[in-house]
Amino acid sequence: MSTEIELKYHLDESTARALLHQRRLGGFAIGPFSAKKVTDIYFDTPDRRLARAGFALRFRRKGEKTALQMKSLTPASGAWHARREMHIPTQFPTQPDRWPDTPEAAFLRKIVGDQPLQRLLTIHQTRHEAPVRDAAGQPFAQISLDEVRWVTETKEARAWELEAELLPDADEAKLRALQEALAALPGLKPQATNKYERGMALRDERPTSPGNTGEPPVRPTP
Repeated sequence: MSTEIELKYHLDESTARALLHQRRLGGFAIGPFSAKKVTDIYFDTPDRRLARAGFALRFRRKGEKTALQMKSLTPASGAWHARREMHIPTQFPTQPDRWPDTPEAAFLRKIVGDQPLQRLLTIHQTRHEAPVRDAAGQPFAQISLDEVRWVTETKEARAWELEAELLPDADEAKLRALQEALAALPGLKPQATNKYERGMALRDERPTSPGNTGEPPVRPTP
């Protein structure tokens, strides 16, 4: 199980659109951006075994790639999020007997036990992604400006979010420096909750985990 480290910010659409044309942040080069469609479907058992164990489980479809992704619900420190994560490549999110024979799949099966996985919510995103490069021209993070739409059985909401994820084996100090550059920009607000937590709040349901903090800055769809 690896650790994902990223920054998260809430911002409005006009700020996001302006940032799509920005090519430098502090001493770092940004871009070029490319747009991708991403769909995440979140699951848990009827008795919320995953949430009680401190995890969120999503089935992600990004282009032709699909995978189950399990992330810890670790509380954030302002915009700074550090979460344990694991991936299970599969096209069958609710059929444990068809998951690959891997340690990650075995770990998930142990938590789920004999309970079925049921859909909680769906998140649709248009992600505008770009590399962030240091003074030597080496990429150390990926920045994404996400146009997000949450969908539950009875509600929808929309928001824009900026994320900057540290690449594997990259220097964490560079992400700290990028955080300082982002903090100086107008219109960005540190986002202490993740998209799953805000989706669960839209369901009027709070996950039983230490990651449940703050209110979701999402705008209900008219």
